[in-house]
Amino acid sequence: MTCPRCANQNSPDAAHCSRCGQPLSVSSAAPAASLLTELALWREFIGPRAEYYLERFRLFREGERERFAPTWHWPAFGVGWLWYLYRKMYLHAGVFLFGGLLPMVLGAGLVGVVIWNVFAAVAANYLYYMHIKLSLVLIEQRAGLDETARHRLITDAGGVQPYVWWLGIGLMAVAIAAGIMEAPAPVTPPSSGAPA
Repeated sequence: MTCPRCANQNSPDAAHCSRCGQPLSVSSAAPAASLLTELALWREFIGPRAEYYLERFRLFREGERERFAPTWHWPAFGVGWLWYLYRKMYLHAGVFLFGGLLPMVLGAGLVGVVIWNVFAAVAANYLYYMHIKLSLVLIEQRAGLDETARHRLITDAGGVQPYVWWLGIGLMAVAIAAGIMEAPAPVTPPSSGAPA
C-alpha cells in the first residue's frame, strides 16, 4: 500500500506507514495516485537533483501542517544570491544580493557578509520548497491547460539557469581584475622638518 503522505510502499496489511507513521487504510489508495502525480510535478519542476530536494522537503511537512525547519544548504552559503538565481528564484536572488552588500555598506565587513550567507544557507531549502509550492499552485489555477501547456509552464518556471555559473565566474574575474588593477596610493616621504 502506498502512503498518501510520503509515497512510501508498505505491506498491504500495514496499519501505519513504515517511514512516516501516517495511518493507512484501504481508502488511502485513491489519494496515493494523486500524490504520485503531485510528486511527478515536483520532480519535473525541480529538475536536476529532484530526489535530494524532495528528501529535504519532508522536514517541512508534519501531517497536514507545514512548518519551517532549519536546514543547511552549502551552495546557498557559498555563492548566496547566485544559487537563488540558478534556481529561478529571482526575487530571492535580489534580496540576498542587496542584503549581502548591506553589511559592507554599513561597515560590518566580511563578518556581516558571512552572517548573511549563513542565513541564506539555513533558509534556502524552505524558501525553495515554498517557491515550488506556490508556483505549482499558480500553474494549476490556470483554467483550460492541457498537458503540453502545463509542461511548458513548469519548464519555464522551474529547473535551473545554467548560465548563472558563468555569470559567477565572470563577476569573480572582474572583481579580481579590479583589485589587481587598482592604482596603489602614492607614497610620500616623511618630512624631516624645516629646510636648513
